[in-house]
Amino acid sequence: MIVSALPIWFVDMAGSVFMIIFSFMSIRLVRLIYRNDPNSIIWTYLTWVCYCLAGFAISRSAGHILKQILFIMGRNEVWEGIRPFSGSINTFMLIIVSSVTLFFQRAWHIYQEISRDKQALQTAHTELLSLNQNLEQRVKERTEALARHEKQMAQADKLASIGQLSSGIAHEINNPLGIILGYTQLLLRSEDPESQKYEDLKTIEKHVKSCKTTVEDLLNFARSSKPKKEFFNIHETIDDVLNFVRHRSDMHGMFMERRYAPEIPRMLMDEKKIKQVLINLLMNAKHAVGEIGTITVSTAYDPERDRVSVMVQDTGYGIEEKNFSRIFDPFFTTKPTGEGTGLGLAVSYGIVKTHGGDLLVESEPGKGSTFTMVLPAGGKNG
Repeated sequence: MIVSALPIWFVDMAGSVFMIIFSFMSIRLVRLIYRNDPNSIIWTYLTWVCYCLAGFAISRSAGHILKQILFIMGRNEVWEGIRPFSGSINTFMLIIVSSVTLFFQRAWHIYQEISRDKQALQTAHTELLSLNQNLEQRVKERTEALARHEKQMAQADKLASIGQLSSGIAHEINNPLGIILGYTQLLLRSEDPESQKYEDLKTIEKHVKSCKTTVEDLLNFARSSKPKKEFFNIHETIDDVLNFVRHRSDMHGMFMERRYAPEIPRMLMDEKKIKQVLINLLMNAKHAVGEIGTITVSTAYDPERDRVSVMVQDTGYGIEEKNFSRIFDPFFTTKPTGEGTGLGLAVSYGIVKTHGGDLLVESEPGKGSTFTMVLPAGGKNG
């Protein structure tokens, strides 16, 4: 039985041709990928492997095609002479593929080590940037804190110097004023209330009392007595002050709003002095609002810092920028002559500072002001 060798010949020839075609298609594809990512060692390795395999495919396929042609021509002896060279070339191409693989295997380990080092450098760089930003933020915060501290020290020195001067002046003036007031009231007893002299004496009495009030403000400003601290409820204290201000001042056309935060602990403070600060802030708010407006008193508690904030907000005309830096200066006032001594905020500032707190202000002309008294609660178990 004779079996035709034509199918075997066809498969061998077609397989050889397709091997060459596929090898060049592989080279084209890997070159396209390599262009997109030329720094990747994987695509570099595959590029070299495809070139070597293409060389092997050409060598092997050319040998098979040549062999079949020589067999058809009946030149078998020629093929026998060429076959060792063809096999050597195929073996050499496989050796090159193996060598490339071994080389890139070593290069891959080095590449991984470089990648790990690069990642470590990037991580260290990110951490350094973060540390640098934190350091800059801390330096900024410390600089701001130092500036505030220096400002507070300057304010304290100013208050101390003016306080000593005020104390001396107040003591010198207080005694003569007391004598003038006493004689004026003595003369009033013997005068007819309908007489002109009685009216003149009442005018003297009024202005002497006004002077004594100013002197008392000076003495209160000059005194730096240590606060007598006791535990009290800040909301009850605010209610007492609001009732006092409402009954002692004309509050018609003015709306008083309260916004109390829940669960505020009892505070260890000198209640009398804190009331004095609240009265000063409310009276200033009343003056700023005028005849019609709203004054809002609100509280807040920061449990992490154990601090209580009391805000007095008004819908008045606000504070002009040129006066903003002077509002806590003694004797500075924007009120008309005879309506204020300019000591209210200075005294309030001193009281809050002696309690370990801070007195802050936010204001925008035309939109009102907010004074915030921040005080340590003095213990959560009070």
